[in-house]
Amino acid sequence: MNITDPGMDARLSIEIGKRLKKLRLEKGLTQKVLAAKVRDGVDYTYIGKIERGEQLPSLKVLLRISETLSVPIVYFFRDEPDTVVYLDSSAELGFLLRDGKGRELLKTLKLLHPGDIPLIMEIVKILARQKNIEKPEKPKNCGYPADDLLPAAKKDSLFLEK
Repeated sequence: MNITDPGMDARLSIEIGKRLKKLRLEKGLTQKVLAAKVRDGVDYTYIGKIERGEQLPSLKVLLRISETLSVPIVYFFRDEPDTVVYLDSSAELGFLLRDGKGRELLKTLKLLHPGDIPLIMEIVKILARQKNIEKPEKPKNCGYPADDLLPAAKKDSLFLEK
């Protein structure tokens, strides 16, 4: 019994290659730059072979490429890849990825049921509004040297306002 269909492998290689090239160009990357950014590295000629449909990458390599390009790995297999929204992790998620608690939050978010996402978003918005309410107003600087000390002095219980 033949489990793999060589024709299907060829079609899959071509489709993955097209999607990789489209995404790489959207991100403004050359094959060399992309290859250098991929975790554990790949040769830029390998990226070229994938894009031309000459090489079907392993799932392990494709996962590393998808991480580098900040897209879910399903981007390469979906019937409608243009509908996938991807994030530029260096801009939008970079602050979470650099922090241990941020990475923990992202892992926890994976456990959510898709129907819970609107609720989580509303909770985050409420927390952000609350944080903005709690921010003390910056006192207006009147040009006196002591004006810089006012915020610290207001925290002191001995400082009384009229």
